[in-house]
Amino acid sequence: MSDEASKIVVSVVIPVHNAAEYISDTLIAVLSQTLKEIEIIVIDDCSTDNTLDIIRDISQKDERVQIIGNVANLGGGGSRNVGLDIAVGEYIIFLDDDDYIESDMLEKMSAHAAETQVDMVVCRCQSFDPHSGIYAPMVESIRADLLPREAVFQPQDIATDFFRAFVWWPWDKLFRREAIISSGLRFQEIRTTNDLFFVCAFTLIARNISVLDDVLISHTINRSGSLSATRADSHRCALNALIALKEFMQQKGLLDGRIKDYKNYAVVFLEWHLNTISGPAFSPLFDDVKAFIIDLDANNNDFYDDFIAAAYQRIATLSADEYLFSLKDRVLKELEFSQANSARLEQTIDILEHKNSQLEQELAAQQVAQREEKQNFHNQLAQLNEQHHNQLAQLNEQHSVLQNRSHIQEREIFDQKEKLESLQQHNVNMMGSLSWRLTKPLRLIRRFLK
Repeated sequence: MSDEASKIVVSVVIPVHNAAEYISDTLIAVLSQTLKEIEIIVIDDCSTDNTLDIIRDISQKDERVQIIGNVANLGGGGSRNVGLDIAVGEYIIFLDDDDYIESDMLEKMSAHAAETQVDMVVCRCQSFDPHSGIYAPMVESIRADLLPREAVFQPQDIATDFFRAFVWWPWDKLFRREAIISSGLRFQEIRTTNDLFFVCAFTLIARNISVLDDVLISHTINRSGSLSATRADSHRCALNALIALKEFMQQKGLLDGRIKDYKNYAVVFLEWHLNTISGPAFSPLFDDVKAFIIDLDANNNDFYDDFIAAAYQRIATLSADEYLFSLKDRVLKELEFSQANSARLEQTIDILEHKNSQLEQELAAQQVAQREEKQNFHNQLAQLNEQHHNQLAQLNEQHSVLQNRSHIQEREIFDQKEKLESLQQHNVNMMGSLSWRLTKPLRLIRRFLK
């Protein structure tokens, strides 16, 4: 491996086919990653629009983008295998051509993988509907209720319902590339459902796994022309994936320990396919699914809940037409239930709106009363301030009068003191005079005669 190749932390593999409308946004999001040590391997699967021109233009501006052109149409699975064969990164992720990843996705996931030394990191994701512009969490992609509490765990630590712990698409998972090479696993080269076998099989034999509880990718749904929207053209692919998975588990000695999990998942997964495929493909798909379901040789004790058991019974016992009528009845019941719920919700909303209106009126009345009370308080305060001001003015005036009187009295006292001192001095002077001393005997005789 060259020095340059040894620096690649994450290889990003993106199969593309007629993606001119959105591939530019997808690539820009990848090239804008905070982790710079990446390579982007774009496999053009015989596009007939100008997808290739867009990719070439982007690759000329950033040498991290590699373009591989398939000679023949290989589909998503085969194209991912092409990318896997030439990737050199320590880790690898497989994106769809209309995925949008957060700017720190690859840095967070690779750092978490390096820190925990796991073979696979799974992050949370959300869906994006381009028609409505709505983002929504994809809560079923990680079933935390089925996973161990430990941050790092082994596949066998998932005690029950293993195949519903994750959804088996690759774009929310970062794989250690050498672990994939060692396993010898490849994506199935089938038109649709070509990721289920690879991702699920790898997860079953991974040395250890960790979950990153951050929403790091938005997956586009309901896009017209996507393979997932045209599954009716290749309805057996889902069965082929399940059959390959069962054979792999048998080879690895894993089937006996996971057979109940497998039966539950097969029923749920195939019923979803039946319920979401219409047109001429439905009847042949139903016949194939029914044969597969019956071959599971299951009974009610094999299922984790009554809903799965009921689904098994419907598929195993009804004809294609009967199943459609049953589906119609269930849809109508669900519609009635939804409508009843909607009516209850509308009634609840009306009640809440009425209560809210009453509360708003009460609040408005309280605000008016508070404003009036506040105004009254301000008026009373103004009156008190005026009274205080008047009283203070009167006190100041009285104080001024008293000060004047005090000054006059102090002056009068001062004058009296001066007079008193003058008289006292006069008296002293008189008593010390010669005439006062000479007449002293006369004064004594006079006092005696009295």
